[in-house]
Amino acid sequence: MSVVSPVAEQQDKGLGRSTVRKASYWVFGGYATGQVLRFSSNLIMTRLLAPEMFGIMALANVVIAGIQMLTDVGIQKSIIQSKSGTRADFLNTAWILQIFRGVSLAAIVCGIAIVLWLTSSKLPADSVYANPDLPLVLSILAASLVIGGFRSTKSAVSNRNLQLTRITSIDLFAQISAIAVMIIWATLSPSIWALVAGTIVSSVVRISAEYIFLPGANNRWQWNWDYASEIFHFGKWIFASSLLTYWVLNGDRMILGFEISAREMGVYAIAIFVVSSVRGALNSIMQKVMFPALSTSVRNNEDYKKTYYRFRSPLDFFICGICGFLIVSGEQIINILYDSRYREAGPFLAVLAIGLLADRYRGLGLFYQADGRPKMMLPVAISRAVLISIGLPFVLYEYGFSAAVMFLGTYPLLVVPLQLYLKYKAGLMSVSRELLYTTFIIPGAVAGYVFLMITTSLV
Repeated sequence: MSVVSPVAEQQDKGLGRSTVRKASYWVFGGYATGQVLRFSSNLIMTRLLAPEMFGIMALANVVIAGIQMLTDVGIQKSIIQSKSGTRADFLNTAWILQIFRGVSLAAIVCGIAIVLWLTSSKLPADSVYANPDLPLVLSILAASLVIGGFRSTKSAVSNRNLQLTRITSIDLFAQISAIAVMIIWATLSPSIWALVAGTIVSSVVRISAEYIFLPGANNRWQWNWDYASEIFHFGKWIFASSLLTYWVLNGDRMILGFEISAREMGVYAIAIFVVSSVRGALNSIMQKVMFPALSTSVRNNEDYKKTYYRFRSPLDFFICGICGFLIVSGEQIINILYDSRYREAGPFLAVLAIGLLADRYRGLGLFYQADGRPKMMLPVAISRAVLISIGLPFVLYEYGFSAAVMFLGTYPLLVVPLQLYLKYKAGLMSVSRELLYTTFIIPGAVAGYVFLMITTSLV
């Protein structure tokens, strides 16, 4: 018999302002702390390891992320969005699907590793794909996919109810554990395996801690065909969108990998690391707080436009402000934080930051997912995928690596008119707010100039 826990039933009636505010503080605070740890470890590791190792790891992570997207049926989001998302048989069905997905992913990654190993002699010698370490790195990282398949659904239920204190604490503990392993390993043996070990340790620690410390019953082997069908029906559009989104976010490194060396990829990866940190902060707030809040508003027939703009103002202030700051001071940031081997990443960072302006509209996709219409955002994903598929190779081959980075920083803005149209169709459009929020880039740019003047005078 399916059951719903009293806590889950009570929480599903609505999420008050205090709950949303507390969850936002925990997510942002946890993410900020995590980024401080991540930056600190990155600075240490770049001094212990050569740029080539970061280039290989960057490409390996892109391949892993791609395979994950290929089979993404929105299991975690289904738990958050569905009216049945707190029922035991729904959660157990989702858990079984998740396990099979993890094992399948690992098998696919190992297959790719074998193909790369067999064909490496036929690839350009300077290509990242031809590096002899890449196949083994992929094979070992596949273990993290199997481990991830056994992740408890208690984490998704806690996210649904915006009970994020323990989740955030667990994430930070897993990150600290991984950093400690990487630094110790790299100090004793400076090789790419330090980075690989950190990834595996993070997965093991996070999933074990969620089983032990998160509230709720542990999953068991229980299957319900109706709920499996519901998850697949919702997830088929998530799959299509995720596949295209993966290509948009990672296709750059896959395309560049055929033309640039491991060292150049490592330098580019540093610039992407900084931009991705900002994008990750935005995504963390949206996925862990904004999406559950919108889903609750839609399920309870509340004013979802009010809920949407409750998040848009602070998020736009954050993203536009950081964008302006990085455009002005990105080169100086790299010069201060990294040694001379990574100086070329400075101009790349300033250019790539321009594309962050388009990330302001990611909340629109979350609304359509909460409303059970994720397919509405497919035109945006398709447009961006087509632009990067055609535009990046053309610019790279015709004008070179630097011009390609310029393209990558600016092409997301070409899709903004389509995003604004879809906002209008969703009943979320407010021209005055769009214009006002865009001006948030000005204080960010001013802060960048101040930072530039202060740091330049101190050098």
